[in-house]
Amino acid sequence: MTSTRVRAALTVLLFVLSPMAATWAKPADSREADSAAVKKLFTDFNDAWNNHDTHAVAMLFTDDADYITVQGTTTHGRAEIEQHVAPLFAGRLKTAHRDVTLRDIRFLRPDTATVDSDYEMSGLMGPDGAAVPPAKGLYDWIVMKQNGRWLIVVWHESNLPAPAPPQAQ
Repeated sequence: MTSTRVRAALTVLLFVLSPMAATWAKPADSREADSAAVKKLFTDFNDAWNNHDTHAVAMLFTDDADYITVQGTTTHGRAEIEQHVAPLFAGRLKTAHRDVTLRDIRFLRPDTATVDSDYEMSGLMGPDGAAVPPAKGLYDWIVMKQNGRWLIVVWHESNLPAPAPPQAQ
């Protein structure tokens, strides 16, 4: 009787675990492909940004994305993000260039990840049109896979404080 129960329990356990084993085996390949796709999104975004291509930047966002600026203001939606970025590229960011370093991609779910990176931006102009020192900062993104394509859902950008000048002795 005990032997029959053990065999029945093992049979049920194998029946329940076999689909899970197939699922566990699959994500390694899909995780690598998704990681590569998120890295491509990161590269595409930074290429579009450095080319001052407002539309190409905007197309890398979901329709309902949020962009939180270094000042803490939020722009909502792909269309508004495009409207927000266009005058910047035509004005104070006209000669700006960002060098970026990807820190980390962390998958929260198979279709959702965070992206953390550092940037240094040079070529900035102040309100008076004069050059300003380079700025360093961070991108914190939430990205989602929609219809097989990875897009930015939340783009949070923050500046790092400028280093303190050396103290006179």
